[in-house]
Amino acid sequence: MTETLGETQQNDVFGYIDRYSDIFVDQLRKLCRQPSVSAQNLGLDEAAQLVQKLLSGTGFENELFHPTKGPAVIFAELKSKTGGKTLVLYNHYDVQPADPVELWTNPPFSAVLENGRVCARGASDNKGNIVSRLMAINAFLKARGDVPVNLKWVIEGEEEIGSPHFSEFIEKYKTRLSGDAAIWEFGGLDYDDRPLVTLGLKGMLYIEFKVQTALKDSHSARAAVVENPAWRLVRMLDTIQDEYGRILIEGWNDDVKPFTAEELESIRQIPLEEHSIRNELGIKNFLYGLTGFEFKKAFYGNPTANIAGIWSGYTGPGHKTVLPSVAQAKMDFRLVPNQDPVKLAGKLKQHLERHDFGDIELTLQAENPAARTPINASIAKIAAKAGKEVFHKESVTLVTSAASGPMHYFTNTLGLPTVAIGCNHPQSNTHAPNENQRIDVFIQASKWVARVMDDFGKNG
Repeated sequence: MTETLGETQQNDVFGYIDRYSDIFVDQLRKLCRQPSVSAQNLGLDEAAQLVQKLLSGTGFENELFHPTKGPAVIFAELKSKTGGKTLVLYNHYDVQPADPVELWTNPPFSAVLENGRVCARGASDNKGNIVSRLMAINAFLKARGDVPVNLKWVIEGEEEIGSPHFSEFIEKYKTRLSGDAAIWEFGGLDYDDRPLVTLGLKGMLYIEFKVQTALKDSHSARAAVVENPAWRLVRMLDTIQDEYGRILIEGWNDDVKPFTAEELESIRQIPLEEHSIRNELGIKNFLYGLTGFEFKKAFYGNPTANIAGIWSGYTGPGHKTVLPSVAQAKMDFRLVPNQDPVKLAGKLKQHLERHDFGDIELTLQAENPAARTPINASIAKIAAKAGKEVFHKESVTLVTSAASGPMHYFTNTLGLPTVAIGCNHPQSNTHAPNENQRIDVFIQASKWVARVMDDFGKNG
């Protein structure tokens, strides 16, 4: 039936997952009921202790690393009796804020079961993937008495705010994090339930701007003679990107590493999901008329300059004739390989000064370089083959995700070929109200991870 896993052994591991999946659904619901919002410093210690308890109950030796600031990072190890290959796993236990709470059908941390889904903030991102992997590891230990590879597992609590203290953990544990490959925190299925194998992440530079033109707000009658900070902020933002999406900051794209011919061919083969995305968002067209191959190449390969938030003055009901004193905005810049976010922050500051906006306060809130694993890496091929065998559909390999995260510590610093696979699905409402985790994908993805572990242990 398979080349690497005998039919009896596979049935034992997969059978255990099927028989005891309800237990792990309950574990997921319990973990989701514990709020763990890093942006609000809410429930992080309690969530770390709960994850640590789940790991200990499975047989992991684990310890907590406490950075100078911020929540604990959990480092856990489980050694195979047969030695051999080592896989490093990465996840995070923090979640996004639940706001706007009024748009949730059920309370965001109630973890109700509805239509075959666990509905809760964090159910998909990222607690579902944590427990799904635990289910696979438990299955190996119960069905065989051993895991097929040595496992090292890192679970942090600040990914949703840019992992600002994760470098301290990497610096201390670098020598202990040696391995042969890594499995990243997310992944799953596309709109047609095809398994996705993602080989990289875009980088991130997150900036907050603040413009202050007076000591306090005043009557809007003074707008004839007193500068409005919102107008100044808008005019500054207009210098960053033109109407065609080109980033106008001098030297911004100087270090961009273009796709290789092999990567471009892989992008060309990615099934189009334009109609699904348009239907989900209720839009008619994409920016600049993008479609087909150019749409895919832009989505996965273009740096971006996104205004994530902008506010000033009065925003309540009715009207208030006020001249605000302060205007603020947040921007996230998505980066591609070879772009250095710290270097680009300097270019942005120079850009503001060059355009007479040097008085605008600029705060760097988060930064991560891009990460990418070669298409021909052993773990990439094994993950794609295993996905096809578990889900009975051809796997789709993505050269990179359009999202960001601290994967560069694994690919660039630790030198680990890294794939993102997991139990996510495109209707999970990640980062939005009514986030949910499909239970069927949660179970099947556990088998996918189990299969990858077993195949990598023998052929990686």
